[in-house]
Amino acid sequence: MKLFSRYNRLNLLATLLIFLLATIAYYFLLRYVIISQVDENLNIEKDEIESYVAKYNLLPEIMPVEDQQISFIASEITYKKKFFKTVIVYDRIEKETGEFRRLYFTFSVNGKWHLAIVGKSMESSEDLIQSIVIITVCTILLILVASILINRIVLNKLWLPFYKSLHLLKNFKIGNSQAFNFPISNIEEFSFMNNVLREAMVKADRDYLILKEFTENASHETQTPLAIIRSKLDLLIQDENLSKHQGVNLQALYEAIQKLSRLNSSLLLLTKIENNQFKETVEINLKDEIEEKLVQFQEILLNKNLRISVSLDEVIIRMNKELVDILLNNLLSNAIKHNMDGGSINICLSKPQQLMISNTGSTNALDTQRIFTRFYKSQPGNEHTGLGLSILKQICIVSNCTIRYDFKNDIHTFDIEW
Repeated sequence: MKLFSRYNRLNLLATLLIFLLATIAYYFLLRYVIISQVDENLNIEKDEIESYVAKYNLLPEIMPVEDQQISFIASEITYKKKFFKTVIVYDRIEKETGEFRRLYFTFSVNGKWHLAIVGKSMESSEDLIQSIVIITVCTILLILVASILINRIVLNKLWLPFYKSLHLLKNFKIGNSQAFNFPISNIEEFSFMNNVLREAMVKADRDYLILKEFTENASHETQTPLAIIRSKLDLLIQDENLSKHQGVNLQALYEAIQKLSRLNSSLLLLTKIENNQFKETVEINLKDEIEEKLVQFQEILLNKNLRISVSLDEVIIRMNKELVDILLNNLLSNAIKHNMDGGSINICLSKPQQLMISNTGSTNALDTQRIFTRFYKSQPGNEHTGLGLSILKQICIVSNCTIRYDFKNDIHTFDIEW
């Protein structure tokens, strides 16, 4: 949920609750004011009755008046204080029941006490209250609708620089030395955010270029010493005067140098892929490439007595030629190295653009969370560098394809889709 949508929702709920409570309070306050006004009118009627009785010592004649009822009842009970009461009664004039506000008080005529009941209809007052409440509610709803529309338009406009900055940040590619043209905003917080983002992106780009240069230089500079060490070891191993113990030590040293050389080459290749140095792409017939690779690996497959089944459709992809070669080499060599003697490999290339390579091997699944990370090894301590799968993953990233790993029924499967 977007921030301003959440804000609008909370603001709407809070406003509705406040307006609802205010409307209820307004209704009762308005009713209280109107009842007070009716009570005041009833008090005027009471004063007129008492004045008439005091002047003429007679009961006043009751005249039928719309929305008003007056009655006198002989009573032996006297009330020290008047009191008001709201009741539902039948209006003989209107011939319907309605709400009346009544005033009860007692007075004496010729030594006899009478109870006076003066009532006034509340119908017109209730109609007035309802009209006022309806007008108020409609006004509140109009205010809410206008507020929502205004907030939506204003907030969209206010947050536009924020989304533009996010879009620029999303499309930022480290190492491209691109210009960071953040939108100009007169909102202080957005301007501050843009300045911080610009500084962070410039620093990240600069640090990346420094690291890239260091990695390339380090990889290239170590190639020559490694080659010299390896050639010198070749000469030493061929020396006939070496003792058996010295030969074993030199052989171990030679294997370590070989591993270091492979590691250096893999890191250099990974760096080149990450730096997008394989930009040129061409249309490639993947079926032909796989068939060519199978011919190259035929001897190794025979030596390990591996059964191989192949199902290849004509699939054309657009990709860098060198990266396709590295991709297929790594996939096939991985399926062979981690297989068992007498095991099997299944290669399936299907339309539109999907390649699946399955092989027998370890009965344990690889760690799906770490399988494509650098230096991950299913069996710690083996001679592999742990960079093969991370190279595969990086090739797929720069080539806009996806790679997945699955393990089922003791079969390891790598699935690539373009």
